[in-house]
Amino acid sequence: MEKSHTTVHLSIAEFSISLFSDSEIELEEGYLPFLLKEKPLNTDITIHCFAGLPNRIPSKSELVFDAENEDQKFYSIYRTNEGLVFLMYNQQTKDEIQQIAVLDETYSHWKVYSEISNNTISPLKYPFGPIMMHYMTLKFDAVMMHASCAFDGKKGRMFSGFSGAGKSTMSKLWADAGNRIINDDRLIIRKIGNEYFVYNTPMYYQDIPKKSPLNSVFLISHSPVNKINRIYGALAISKVIAFSIQNNFEKETIQNRLAFFADLCSKVQVFELGFVPDINVVDFIVANEN
Repeated sequence: MEKSHTTVHLSIAEFSISLFSDSEIELEEGYLPFLLKEKPLNTDITIHCFAGLPNRIPSKSELVFDAENEDQKFYSIYRTNEGLVFLMYNQQTKDEIQQIAVLDETYSHWKVYSEISNNTISPLKYPFGPIMMHYMTLKFDAVMMHASCAFDGKKGRMFSGFSGAGKSTMSKLWADAGNRIINDDRLIIRKIGNEYFVYNTPMYYQDIPKKSPLNSVFLISHSPVNKINRIYGALAISKVIAFSIQNNFEKETIQNRLAFFADLCSKVQVFELGFVPDINVVDFIVANEN
């Protein structure tokens, strides 16, 4: 953990994020490699951090999204006259609110209220950190994905699939073959000019910021033999978008996501890949991806 008074600047996926607080800010260790030593020339996202939770959420609030399962609440989103309000729940308990965050209509400015301990607050504590990054991608030409990515020095290959499909296994195989792993769980894809790039995001462990071009997307599953099939158009779009991180409750956001993935799938090769989890799949992919 690192503590800093009043102001903290981060760069994630080459977006600049500035946090301001009258209390001491504590960052979980995964964010430390993304710290900037100097104030950026331009700030993309501003987060004003406050100690203590407000007594109530703003008036005229409408619940628009709940992220929860049978065992745990993660967060709730309300639409209010101040913008979107997020209630973040403590992941060690079931219903305790640990933070309240307000996002303005431009998706540029946050107000985050956190419990204070010894004059210290942790504004990016899970689940708020990933939520902030997701809404950052909505403001720009970018998306966040459940995926891994390997870079061989020339090509970046992204691997995505359902839980247990083999994202981490694929990362290990490509690492064992001498390739650089961008991340094996959560990535940001950005469109810059007419090209797509992949970036890692802060995790629960430390890893330096990384970047790779995106040349191919593989939708993976385990198989008794290695097999590959390139897919196109609406099929490719629907299968790739299934592994993006999103809250589908706003029509404009959904349309923007569809447009992003339609363009991505027209410029980046998309394959369905069944694979045997051994090193031979690396050569198989290289030989069959074109």
